[in-house]
Amino acid sequence: MFGFKFRIEALYFTTFRKSTSTSLISSYSIPPFTTLRGIISNALGLKRDDLRVQDWIKIGIKPLNNINRSTEMAKVLKLKGTGKTYQKTFPSSPMFKEFLVNPIYDIYVAADQEKIENIYNSLKNPKRPLYIGGSDELVDITVFRPVEIKKTISNEISSITEGIHENCVVERIPYKFIQAGRNFSLEYKTISIPKQEKINEEMDVFNFNGEGVILL
Repeated sequence: MFGFKFRIEALYFTTFRKSTSTSLISSYSIPPFTTLRGIISNALGLKRDDLRVQDWIKIGIKPLNNINRSTEMAKVLKLKGTGKTYQKTFPSSPMFKEFLVNPIYDIYVAADQEKIENIYNSLKNPKRPLYIGGSDELVDITVFRPVEIKKTISNEISSITEGIHENCVVERIPYKFIQAGRNFSLEYKTISIPKQEKINEEMDVFNFNGEGVILL
């Protein structure tokens, strides 16, 4: 198996909105797996509903800085009607919105060699502009060269882990889309974000140039 790492840095701030939030637009601490596959699909130039990347790759995620949050009042437009006729104005309401301030993440991608090379080249020269969170939140990406990765056992973890573990921030985040005809639903995973790299149990990890990464 082959893999590579790329670093994403949100320019100023971003929000990974929790779909269940209503009166408050709250944010996940890390980009959901669906968001990361969307970045890769965008770089490849795939169509919006093309979900092939879900079957191609495994992903690891590592926050590189403390998650700093800020909240401000935002004006949110409410969409009404079918969209078939032109509307000049839309109702709106004030709502508190949570932002992550200048978050930085290392993202680890693993797949067979051909797909890794294709994704690596696409992130270096994307077919479309890359963004995370919202469509107006551009992202700066640094891409590291692909390497061959091997599975090993370690208690030093450089990425998020699945399930609930001690000394971790626990969140339930979107993992992938499930399509049934024209309808889509979300599969979620409960993940733990380690507060420090060393944890109290050994796990199967993949070695990315000395970094022990759990791929999901």
